[in-house]
Amino acid sequence: MKLPDNIDKITIEKPNDFSVFPPIGFIEIREGNDGAGDNYGLYWAVGKEGEEPIVCHKLHEESLLVPEFPNLDSFLEWYYIEQEQPIPFINLSDKRFFLNLYNKSRVLTKNGKTEDAIQALEESIELFAEYTDSWTLLAYNYYTQNEIEKAEYASLNSIISNYAFGLPSKKAIDQFNRIDSSGKYKNHPLVKRKDGLLSGSSYFAPFTLDYDRILEVIEEFKELRDHKSALILEQNYAYLMKSEKSEIKKKYNFNGNIWSNNFRKEILIFYPDRI
Repeated sequence: MKLPDNIDKITIEKPNDFSVFPPIGFIEIREGNDGAGDNYGLYWAVGKEGEEPIVCHKLHEESLLVPEFPNLDSFLEWYYIEQEQPIPFINLSDKRFFLNLYNKSRVLTKNGKTEDAIQALEESIELFAEYTDSWTLLAYNYYTQNEIEKAEYASLNSIISNYAFGLPSKKAIDQFNRIDSSGKYKNHPLVKRKDGLLSGSSYFAPFTLDYDRILEVIEEFKELRDHKSALILEQNYAYLMKSEKSEIKKKYNFNGNIWSNNFRKEILIFYPDRI
């Protein structure tokens, strides 16, 4: 992965081993470490290993990556100059960071400016396509415009996102279940198995995934040579499985350490710079 020019100003923490979380593509740094397991790190999106990484806050208890800075420069400015100060407020006029554009689109959506919201979301996704909330809101806005096929495409991608940045919301699941099984995407691996594939994602009903079906989806993506979708969903499968009860793990013969080592070998076949 391409390291930022000012990489010498931070200390990279070398992992003792590989695990399901944080995902491959995240490199922990010492600066900002709270000593209790939460720390900062650089993250490169899948397929963008040659570009500058974003900086995320890793919350170990929640198993969550929180994007906070668009690049290492902005993190260092906060860390060395404004340390002990709160994370800078979101700047809605700053187009360098996908999260700024996403939050701008939320305001635009709320104000009924659908076309402007769509533009901001498309720009956000161009910068970073692994954030499920961006795809979910894009689908919502396209449905508002009655652009059904674009809405369905966005909805599918809200499910093929990186769950380390947050699970698909109830809205994402509802929009996914709304996809026409006889429409343009009728042969899509997810759509072919969408009935009962996903459920929950609310306070009263936690997010659940039909593991048998998602494993079938992953295999079909591999057969279609859509390796990126297969790898992201395989990573999501493991992300959810790591928190399952022991009997579920036993049923699917899941061991986090073995899976991590095998997955690392697999992803490096298609993305050899992802080290």
